[in-house]
Amino acid sequence: MHLPLTRSFIMVELESSQSMLCPACGHDNIPGSDACEDCGQNLAQTHGEGVEAEEADASIFQLPLSRLNPRKAECVPRRATISEAIALLKSRRLGCVLVTGEEEELAGIFTEGDVHYKVAGLIENLGSIPVESLMTPRPSTLRPGDPISRALHLMGLHGFRHIPLVDDSGRPVSIISFRDIVRFMEDSFTAS
Repeated sequence: MHLPLTRSFIMVELESSQSMLCPACGHDNIPGSDACEDCGQNLAQTHGEGVEAEEADASIFQLPLSRLNPRKAECVPRRATISEAIALLKSRRLGCVLVTGEEEELAGIFTEGDVHYKVAGLIENLGSIPVESLMTPRPSTLRPGDPISRALHLMGLHGFRHIPLVDDSGRPVSIISFRDIVRFMEDSFTAS
C-alpha cells in the first residue's frame, strides 16, 4: 500500500519506524494505517501549510544527498590537537570536524558529542592531545549521489547526527546533518 506522505507522518516515521502516531490525538497506530484506530483521523491527508498530498511524495527520499546542498567538509589532520579541533568547531559553529590522514583520506570524525563525553576532565592538556586519540575512527560514509533514504537509515540505525560524504578516493567532500535533511523536507513541503 502506498500512502502519500504528510509532514506529520514523515516526522513520526523519522522518530520511530515501529509506530505511527496520530497527529490529532497522539494514538499509536500500526504503521501504514489509513485512519487512526482511536479517533478516526485520516492519517493519509495533508496537515497544514497548504501542501497537496500528491506533492509530498516518497520520491523526495530517493533524491541524491547532493540536493541537500551539504556544507563543505571542514577537516583537521589527525595530528591536530584537541584544542585546534575545538577551536574550529567553535569558530565555524560546527557540530563536527572530519579528521584526515596523510593522503587526505577520511580517518575519523570528531563531534560536539566527543567534546562533551570524552574531553571532560582534560582541560589542562587540550593543547597536547592529538585529535586522533579521541575521534571516532572509520566513520560510516556516503557519497553525494546516494539517496537521502540511505542517510536516514544510517542515522536511525546508529544514532548518527552527522555523516561525511566522500569521493571515490575516500576523501571528504562535504558533511550532512540530520538538521539538513529536516530542513530540506520542510522546504519541500512548503514549496508551492
